[in-house]
Amino acid sequence: MNKIARYFRGVVEQGKMVRWPKKKDLFQAVGIVLIVVVVAAVALVISDTIVSALLQSLDKQFATNSSEAAETVGMIASLF
Repeated sequence: MNKIARYFRGVVEQGKMVRWPKKKDLFQAVGIVLIVVVVAAVALVISDTIVSALLQSLDKQFATNSSEAAETVGMIASLF
């Protein structure tokens, strides 16, 4: 039981040594994170749209009937 109490005393001591960010620094970091998330989401939407259009155009060019179309799309999709 003594080891457990000593552990938690150490946790409290370490918690007191933490340098918490100031309000301005915190909001600046949150803003940067939000901007990065939005940019990444936009990049993913754009790349998804491009790949989808590419696959649809390949499907229209090479597929002669619906079963071949499904095979072609499945084969190309399995590459990714």
